[in-house]
Amino acid sequence: MNDAMRLVLLLVIAAVLLTAGGALLARWMDPQRRLTRYLRQALGAEPEAVMMSRGLGRALAFNIDAGKIAVLWDGGRKGLVYRLDQLMGGEMMVDHAVICRVHRQDGRIPLNEIPMGAHRAVLRLVFDNPRDPEYELELWPSYVGRGHEHVSPADAIQAGRKWLTGLDSLLRLPKASTAPVRTLTKPAAPVPVLPDEDDDPPPPWDDDEEAER
Repeated sequence: MNDAMRLVLLLVIAAVLLTAGGALLARWMDPQRRLTRYLRQALGAEPEAVMMSRGLGRALAFNIDAGKIAVLWDGGRKGLVYRLDQLMGGEMMVDHAVICRVHRQDGRIPLNEIPMGAHRAVLRLVFDNPRDPEYELELWPSYVGRGHEHVSPADAIQAGRKWLTGLDSLLRLPKASTAPVRTLTKPAAPVPVLPDEDDDPPPPWDDDEEAER
C-alpha cells in the first residue's frame, strides 16, 4: 500500500513539474515575447514604439538614445538595423492606396478619416539606403490562427496612425539628437539574427569592425 501511495505521489509530482515546465516554455516561446527579446538584442537597448505582426513574425522598434531602428522578419531570425537619421519617413497603405504619410522631405499627408473596413492595411517605412530602402509591416490582417493582432481594421489603422504621429515628431528632431552612440556605416545585411536555441545568443547586427577601419 505504501509503495502504491509513493508511486501515485511521484506521478503527481512529475505531472506538476511537466505542466509547469510546459507553461514556462510556452511563455518563453510566445511570439510577442520572442520578438521583443530580439528587438532588445538588435538595438542594444530597450525597444520603443514597438509594432508587431506576430503571426507573420515581423516587428519593428527604435530607441532614441541608441539612435537606432530595428526591423525584423522571419520570426525575428532575420533583420536590419539602421541609424535613425537613415529613416526618411513612413506611410500607411489601405487596400493598396496611401491614406497617411510622414516624410523628412516630402512633408505629410494627414489621416482625415479612419476607414471602418479594410481588407488589408500595411505600414511601410522608407530608408536612405539603396540596398534595402523599405520595410513593410502588415497591420491587418496579421495574425493567422488565433485571431487578429487588432480587434478590427479600424483599430489596426488607428494603431498605425498613432505610430506615424510619433514618427512625425521623431523626424522633426535635429539630426544631432538622433546620432547613435556607435555609428554604423550601413545597416547589417539580411542575415540570421538568432539560431533556434533557447539561450538567445547575441545577434550579429553590427558590421564587421575590421571592415569599418
